[in-house]
Amino acid sequence: MKTALVEKIKSAIRQKGEITFERFMAMALYEPGLGYYASPGTVIGRAGDFYTSPHLHPAFGWMLARQMEECRERLGGGGLDVIEQGPGQGWLAKDILDYLKDRPAYQDIRYHLLELNPDLASAQKELLKDHTKKTSWISSYNELKNIKGMVLSNELLDAFPVHVIEKQGGWKEVYLTLKGDEFTEELGPLSSPELDEYLSRFISPEDFAGFRDGYRTEADLAMKKWIKDVSGALSEGFLITVDYGYPALDYYSPERDRGTLLAYYRHETTEDFFSHIGEEDMTAHVNFSALKKWGEEEGFKALGFCPQGTYLVSAGIDEVMAALSPDDILRIKGLILPGTMGETHKVMAQYKGEGSPDLRGFRLRNLIRTL
Repeated sequence: MKTALVEKIKSAIRQKGEITFERFMAMALYEPGLGYYASPGTVIGRAGDFYTSPHLHPAFGWMLARQMEECRERLGGGGLDVIEQGPGQGWLAKDILDYLKDRPAYQDIRYHLLELNPDLASAQKELLKDHTKKTSWISSYNELKNIKGMVLSNELLDAFPVHVIEKQGGWKEVYLTLKGDEFTEELGPLSSPELDEYLSRFISPEDFAGFRDGYRTEADLAMKKWIKDVSGALSEGFLITVDYGYPALDYYSPERDRGTLLAYYRHETTEDFFSHIGEEDMTAHVNFSALKKWGEEEGFKALGFCPQGTYLVSAGIDEVMAALSPDDILRIKGLILPGTMGETHKVMAQYKGEGSPDLRGFRLRNLIRTL
């Protein structure tokens, strides 16, 4: 546990009396120089606390490279600006650019990595040194205006800080306070009208009536600001989101009465959020219905939504597997089969522009109507 970060959080509580879980999570993950994602030495992958699809096999990046080629084609060819937010150690960007290097689209792609952690940015630059002319680093969408291209995120939205809420007659919000010198939870009124609006929009009165007292879940309001920022940079193009999550109807079901919030510490999951503050990741599943709705408000059409495995198969992953070894194929199965990331992770495509382009990855099975 990072003592300086813990003391900073406790100081915030002593000044205010209580803070929302959302603020605690934001500090634990993103406090400059101290939070899990914002401090020196952050390691993502098998040596860290979790790993993502790019760590399983480069074929994941190869397929997203092919998606970029398709998006470029749908936009009429020519230059394509790609923004990847939350690029981790940079492996996904490397796999994408390595695949494209000897293909025509490589000359037209400008790849921007949105990274706030200077140490991670340094590691990414070293890993991507063979693609120096194709890459640049930004810290905000405000640095790019009116671009035509594609915004890509892989397991980004699940790490946005969330409000934690609980049913006790009506909705209450979970706050953190101190009992002596220890963190403790207490329930209070919802912290903002926006939270009340979110709950009214994505949880029907009929579903709410079926929740028992003590039902606990999460609400991610940060995603609304995020897609507004994305829209501000992108004049025309695609937003491709890969993450684990559900449609609202599945997310807010009576059976999921403890929500989805978890911590990851050395590849082990836990619901103890206070023993390794600043040293563990915290995540909550994505409400893809909210992503669709808020995207529409910013001018994005939802083109496709399906499990990652279905998307990769529909996009033609068998074509790249044909030249690979049995060991490679075994690893790739972890990207596509039921019971793996192929089932837990979803892919969603949204588009800002004229018409509704058809994308190959959603031809096999498009579940957009479930949102």
